[in-house]
Amino acid sequence: MTRPTPLPPPVGARTPWGRALSGLAMVLPVLMLLAAPPLRAEAPADTALPAPAATAAPRPVVSEILSPEGTRRRSFPGVIAAAVETPLGFQTAGRIATRPAGLGDRVASGAVLATLDQITLAQDVAAARAALSAAEARADLAEQTRTRVRELHRRGVSPEAQLEAAEAGADSATASLRAARADLARAEDAARFGTLRAPADGIITAVLAEPGTNVTPGTPVLQLATDAGREAVIDVPEDVLTLLAPDARFRIIPRAFGMTALTGRLRLIEPEADSGTRSHRLRIALDPAGHAPPRLGTLVTARLERPDTPVLTLPAAAILPTPDGPAVWRVDPDRRATRTAVTLGAPIAGPGADRVVVSGGLAEGDEIVIRGIHSISEGQPLGPRQTAGEDRP
Repeated sequence: MTRPTPLPPPVGARTPWGRALSGLAMVLPVLMLLAAPPLRAEAPADTALPAPAATAAPRPVVSEILSPEGTRRRSFPGVIAAAVETPLGFQTAGRIATRPAGLGDRVASGAVLATLDQITLAQDVAAARAALSAAEARADLAEQTRTRVRELHRRGVSPEAQLEAAEAGADSATASLRAARADLARAEDAARFGTLRAPADGIITAVLAEPGTNVTPGTPVLQLATDAGREAVIDVPEDVLTLLAPDARFRIIPRAFGMTALTGRLRLIEPEADSGTRSHRLRIALDPAGHAPPRLGTLVTARLERPDTPVLTLPAAAILPTPDGPAVWRVDPDRRATRTAVTLGAPIAGPGADRVVVSGGLAEGDEIVIRGIHSISEGQPLGPRQTAGEDRP
């Protein structure tokens, strides 16, 4: 049986050099592909490129429109008080015998309000008159003695020492007479001051002493609210003081039904704050009206009227510190952000310390970004306005 003829070995595999060349031929195409530069795929003509940042979707912002309306509409409860309240007391010491005037009574000028015990005062007057009579008698006797001794001394009968004694006695008696007259006048004044009278028309607003009380000169017995004028008294927090002009005007609205509203001007800001509430008391002088003013104690609401120069405030978080000074992001009519330099007024103290007064650079009606101010750029398009409460879920 004939054996099959074996196949010859592949070309290049007959020698070691042939096998090496065969392996190199297989690796070379791979190396050429790796060394070739990457091909750039060109986008089709109708493929849109990504929009630049300038045409990005407008960013929603939380903003605030500057307006003094918030200040003008703030109102504060208060009460009607007298512009002048006078404490009344006796000008002499004694025991209160009667007090015809009571709390809330309307009294006329000169009316008797209270009296002291007149018996003691009358006795003092009688004693002063008796002392005056005795002083007058002594003065007359001393004057007669001096006249007689002078005549004797002129004749050479009376010695010089006797004349000097007569002169001194007469002078002393004259001085005692003047003192007695002053004592009588003082006693009569005390008797007259024993009746307390109203110095002006008004209303008794406080009773501070009752009959039977021993009082010293000047001790308050009653308090009189005169008819000189009426004021509205209100308490305001410290942050409001910064927004008040020296002549700030208020609208005073009585709470009683049917009463006419009044107007008034700030007269006084009491310098000392209440220790508990840290509020300050304001006194508003009411303007003259064609009708009777509200009664004392009437409850009112005082509303701050809009000042001639608006007072604008912003949240402190809206102020952007820059090397050139404070600035804010103002929204222009095209809804784009514009950095605007501002001038800040006096800081607001107390509960409103999270806001600042803007005294320059802005105007009423400007829209100002109040949140996210550090992530806004000049000219950035802004979306619809949101208020401070709308950005929270």
